[in-house]
Amino acid sequence: MTRDLSGKWSGIFNYPHTNPPTAFEADIADLGGSIVGTIHEPDLYSVPPGALIAAAIDGHRDGAQVRFSKFYDDSDGYADMVVYAGVLSDDGCEISGRWDIPGVWSGSFLMIRPMAEPVAAEEAAEATRNGSA
Repeated sequence: MTRDLSGKWSGIFNYPHTNPPTAFEADIADLGGSIVGTIHEPDLYSVPPGALIAAAIDGHRDGAQVRFSKFYDDSDGYADMVVYAGVLSDDGCEISGRWDIPGVWSGSFLMIRPMAEPVAAEEAAEATRNGSA
């Protein structure tokens, strides 16, 4: 089974307090275990509501272990770095774990992608190896 995380992911993270769970979309590139990408999520404090905020992610995958840090664009008023640590499911379509803003608070998260994504990533890798990409 491939463990390549490249692709589009949908996720949700939960707060430890009274804030509601927050959905997000991630676009990840897995470069041989180094992962980079972007996350878009609703701005819970925007007026009027409905604005999205973006963050860059940078991390790594080691087997089924996944760790990355999320860095918000400072212009959005979100300056905290968020550290995510999770485990990739056996089918490669789910990452679950914990997020943490060191010294502030933490919670759980879940990311999923369609079953077709890992197959497409594996086929693209195979085509690259065979020189047909």
